[in-house]
Amino acid sequence: MGKIGRENKFCQCEIPLSLQKDEIEKKIAEYLSGLEAEDCVEDSVYEERLKKCSVCERLAGGLTCMDCGCFVLVRAKKKEMHCPKIGKAEW
Repeated sequence: MGKIGRENKFCQCEIPLSLQKDEIEKKIAEYLSGLEAEDCVEDSVYEERLKKCSVCERLAGGLTCMDCGCFVLVRAKKKEMHCPKIGKAEW
């Protein structure tokens, strides 16, 4: 898939890293719109998670978590996901 080991990704969104940033954002939006509501956190929780990710030193390019390789916009939306920062999970 991409240069970050997708086989180690927890979200498994299948969005390739080879796209341009705007194309990735579009694919992420499409992916999120296809998620079942019961699999997603409420919007207020999502926004709080993203706020914490936005100031994290492990965020690469404003999109990717360097601890797990996931797109934070996807990972933060899913109920079963958590912050992967070892020893210092933010959410």
